[in-house]
Amino acid sequence: MERIVIISSGLAGAKTAARIKRQAPSAEVNLVVPIEVEEGSKEGVFGKRNPMAHVSSVLLDAKQISVLPIASMELDFENKTVHASSPQGTIPIRYTKLIMEIDAAPRLPRAVRGAQNVIPWPLEQAGLVDEWLESYKPQTAVVYGGAHAMGLIDPLVKAGVSVTWARSECAEFDPEFWHAVTDRVEAGTEGSVRVVPMTETAVLPELSAEGDVRALTCGEQVVEGDVFFWADTPRAVHPIVAEQGVELEPSGFISVKDDFSCGLEDVHLFGSAVAVKRAEVSGKYNAPFEASSVESLISQGRALSSIVLGQPVTWQGSCASSRYQAADCVAFRTGLTQKEAVEAGYEPEFVVFDAAPVLAGIDATAVVKLVCDKATGVVLGAQACGGRNAGWLDGVAAGVAVALTSNMTVQTLACVDMTAGGLMLNKAACMLSNKLEERIFGITPDELLASREAGAKFFILDLRDQIAWREGHIEEAYNIPFTQLKKRLQDEVPRFTPLVIVSHNSDIPYSIACYLYGLGAKSLYVLDGGMDMWPYDVVQG
Repeated sequence: MERIVIISSGLAGAKTAARIKRQAPSAEVNLVVPIEVEEGSKEGVFGKRNPMAHVSSVLLDAKQISVLPIASMELDFENKTVHASSPQGTIPIRYTKLIMEIDAAPRLPRAVRGAQNVIPWPLEQAGLVDEWLESYKPQTAVVYGGAHAMGLIDPLVKAGVSVTWARSECAEFDPEFWHAVTDRVEAGTEGSVRVVPMTETAVLPELSAEGDVRALTCGEQVVEGDVFFWADTPRAVHPIVAEQGVELEPSGFISVKDDFSCGLEDVHLFGSAVAVKRAEVSGKYNAPFEASSVESLISQGRALSSIVLGQPVTWQGSCASSRYQAADCVAFRTGLTQKEAVEAGYEPEFVVFDAAPVLAGIDATAVVKLVCDKATGVVLGAQACGGRNAGWLDGVAAGVAVALTSNMTVQTLACVDMTAGGLMLNKAACMLSNKLEERIFGITPDELLASREAGAKFFILDLRDQIAWREGHIEEAYNIPFTQLKKRLQDEVPRFTPLVIVSHNSDIPYSIACYLYGLGAKSLYVLDGGMDMWPYDVVQG
């Protein structure tokens, strides 16, 4: 009889076990679950986190799946045996197929491992943090990390702690997109959270005489706090990585093949510490990706259940979707970032714009970035951020995921009939189509400044009203309010100088650029993101 053993304490493992038993009733399916350690306060803000991630033994019993709680285990891959230590003693479990869910874990730098006021995150027994906060009663907390750190902000603020987010370098979003995320987080917490980018140089801890961390320094940036949460990008920290045949990706995650096999016979791995393949886009398999959500893990488990049963598999790889939330900010990415697209061998083109004008009622800080392959126009990925209650974000994420799995071009995406968040994808795709046809070019703040320093001549046309103009504008920019442009265009805008069109965001400038292109204008540029995403000094008055 075939015996399939699944080692997992998460919902994805439970659903995988249930699906295998449903499709192969004659197979013996064993779910090995680590005994739940007392997690401290279950009523605190941390103890209540993510209850859906845990196994429901009642549900599994109803599906006739053998659930074995264990305190510890030893794996004998040569003899295909799991030696599980349970309250009833040590039990050897032989398997024909073994599925393991392995979670990523934070890796503390050597310099802070002995400090009593440093907490690695994510922490499996999250409720213990509530008891620690109650006994220690810190007034200030420093959260160090990138996108993974965002989930710490809300519970700490609810616990009455003043938070400094020491934001580290993070590949989840492109550098210029972090400006939108940072602004949104600070605005949503009404001053209770301060964001300090620490990305330029190495971050160094300053220790007290007792060996605790007193502050973190990065160049001229110094952040102090009573307690420090270390939420930098997690890595694969598991005994299996020492087994012969198991390899790690350069990113620090466990490498697996298309069938989730890892170099050990009849062993399949999934989880947040596993680098699964990304969906094939434009004939290329992109860089491996770690799953950071329960939904992604459930999707992988569904594919795994078909693989171990030798059934046809429809799963074509991960779309690399991640969703993060803090304060009144929800940020997600799907597919490749611009930087990742370059590393994967594409020549990417992108558009980034304020999404507020597209749908009525959207917060003014809603931002969308869409990335495509310049040679083929195929969609490569998207990033977006907006308010906590902005349901349109999920529509954008779903639309991009469909575009990725079908190798859709931006020309096609611009014509797809969509509602809600899809309208913003239509708008972004239209902008990208114009870029690809070289009717209109985008230019980032960095590119504009670098080009001017190299001697390039631009006429920077600012379309905002005079109040916004006086509050701050780019040096040497020329102001013609949008409502006056047609009257003043012929006399005040040069015909043969490259034109950079600027407004609050990219929406109106793209429309104006299309209008000017129809009049025969050439060398038209739009400032990507507009003045709302301009990160440098401005001239006032």
